[in-house]
Order: sequence, then C-alpha cells, then structure tokens
Amino acid sequence: MLSRNALLFVAATALSAAGAAAQQPAKPATSTSHPSTTTQAPSAAKKTTKTSAAAPLAVNADSARKIVAANAAGATVTSTHLHRSGGKSYYTVSYKLKGAKSTMHANVDATTGAFSAAAPATPATPANPSSKKPS
Repeated sequence: MLSRNALLFVAATALSAAGAAAQQPAKPATSTSHPSTTTQAPSAAKKTTKTSAAAPLAVNADSARKIVAANAAGATVTSTHLHRSGGKSYYTVSYKLKGAKSTMHANVDATTGAFSAAAPATPATPANPSSKKPS
C-alpha cells in the first residue's frame, strides 16, 4: 500500500511539473549560422509620444452623457465624441431637446466633468446692415 501511494505521489508530481512547463512561454529558436548583430524591441513594447503621454481620463463617454442629461432638462443625447487639443481633453455631446427639431451641442471637460453649453450658431450679419442713412 505504501509503495502504491509513493508511486501515485511521484506520478502526480511529474504531471504537475509537465503542466507547469507547458504553461511557460516558448523560447524562440536561435540560429547559430547567422548571428544577429542588432536587437529589435518587440513592436508591442514600442510607444509613441501620443500613447505614452496620454493620461487616464476622469470622465468617460457614458459619464459625459449623464452630465449633459442632468444639465439640460428633457435632453436626449444623440452622440458623444472625445477631442484632444492643446493638452486638454473634452467631449462634444450632441443632444436634442424634447419637441425641438434642431440638434444642440455641449462640451464636457474630460478631466473635471465641467459642463458648458456650446453657443448656437448665429447667421452672419453684414458689417453695414443698412445702406441708408437716417435723414
């Protein structure tokens, strides 16, 4: 009985070691006939200035939608876009008010969550609105 338990213990240990070895990443085969003179970093480890300087945002797109819905009563959010400009990040949120035909826009700061309604577009007026002078 003791030899049977010892045999089972040795077999279980061997299987565990084989399983652990199978989980280890495979080592790349090296060629001895043409040694490489330059080493290359894996492409996944390369970072550009855009990706390495990007800080995580405190406000995500879903939170920006909720901020706009809370600040504009009766608003239905139609789209959310993240913009990065001059080192600042903000969301431009498009929404429609109940009963309105036009789409409104608002900005939400991606780091602080500050809400600001975008000014509506006004038609351009000429510099000289009337050519007649009062008499």
